[in-house]
Parts: sequence; structure tokens; C-alpha cells
Amino acid sequence: MSDRSKSRKLLNNEWVKTGIMLAIVLVAFFTIWFGIRFALATDYPLLAVASGSMQPTLNIGDLIVVQGVSNASQIYTHFAIVNLTTGKITGGGDIIVFHTWLPTITLSNGSKIPGTNLRPGYPDELIVHRAVSKFYDNSTGVWYFMSKGDANPFGQGLESAESTISDGWQIPFSYIVGKVVGDIPYVGGVPLFIRTPTGILTVIILIILVLFAELTYSTYREKRKPPTGAES
Repeated sequence: MSDRSKSRKLLNNEWVKTGIMLAIVLVAFFTIWFGIRFALATDYPLLAVASGSMQPTLNIGDLIVVQGVSNASQIYTHFAIVNLTTGKITGGGDIIVFHTWLPTITLSNGSKIPGTNLRPGYPDELIVHRAVSKFYDNSTGVWYFMSKGDANPFGQGLESAESTISDGWQIPFSYIVGKVVGDIPYVGGVPLFIRTPTGILTVIILIILVLFAELTYSTYREKRKPPTGAES
């Protein structure tokens, strides 16, 4: 059998076809993913909302689109007016996504700022809150931001835009991965589910079922093929 015939026979194998298709899908997925990261200038262009701290603006399970920022001036800060009765949001600064902890930061002038854990005792995570104010530290040359979740009330009825209450965190600009420029309701529920033990088990079971179905169908089709020649 020639090398060409061997190659053709190998490519006609159902398992090989399935493997090639999976490889094509994976390459396409990663190409699109890295393309989105490049276009939005952030390592976290798409995120799922995992808590209700920004309700009613953002709800659990929403998929948010995050745009990277290169300097502090690109982030508008202001308190939102939140009507706690109707849930209507008026005004407010940009919604930002930021780390709660990062290691030591090296500034452009070579000086270093020790890593700050905004939530002592907790591992690093990404928080989605509204930027309400900012200030510049002349001693370090760093912009710091204050944030607040729209659903974190401090009174009854109407929250005032003049209030100075915030989450209490001083967030270095380098902790911010971007600002929210769009959201798609409910779509983020899928990745949130996959991250749970039940979701992981479900994905594994689905993969096994797909492979089993492919093998069963291939075996059935081989049995249904007519004989290639007749006996004399």
C-alpha cells in the first residue's frame, strides 16, 4: 500500500476526523479569544457577573464586555443616584473591574509599591463596582480610585449623588483591568455554572456522551455499507 493510500485511509478514520474537527474548533476559539483581548486591550475582555453588588445595573449571570484603559483620565468618577424603590440609576461614574490584590508594583521611575490586599485574608479576585472618586498621590505618582456597588445601600429611598460613602478601598490604578462598556443579560450564567463542581461534572458527561454517540454511529454506518466486491 502506498503512502498516499495509507494517508487517505487514515483521514477516513472517524476518530481521526473527529480529532481534526476538534483541533479546528480549538484553534478558531483561541484565535477569536486572543483577537478580542487585543481589540479591547485587556486580559479580561469578557467576564460573568457573579454577585449582586451592582444590581439593578448588572445582575448575576450577566456577561460584561470590558475595555482596557491606559491612564486614569479615561475613567470618569461620580456617585450614581439610585432610587431604591424603582431601581432607576441616574448618572454615576464608569463601572470598573479591578483586582483585590496584586504583588509588588514597579513604577516607571523604578520605585516599588508593596502589594496591597484590599480584602485581607481573602485571595485575589476581580470586583465589578462603580468608580465614584479618585485622587493623585504625589509621593508615589499613583492614581487611586474609590468604588461602590450600586446595590450597597446606606440609607432609605434615594441615595444622594453628594454622598462620600464608598466601599472604603483605595484602589491603585494598576489594579484596574478595564471599564465595562457593555453587557449581555443571562449569557454569563453558562461560564458561572461550568465553574461549579456540578457544571464540571456535566461537561465531562456531555463529552463522554458525544464521543460514545460518534463511535456508535460510526460502527452502525460501517455495518450498513454494502460489500465492495462479489464472490465468484
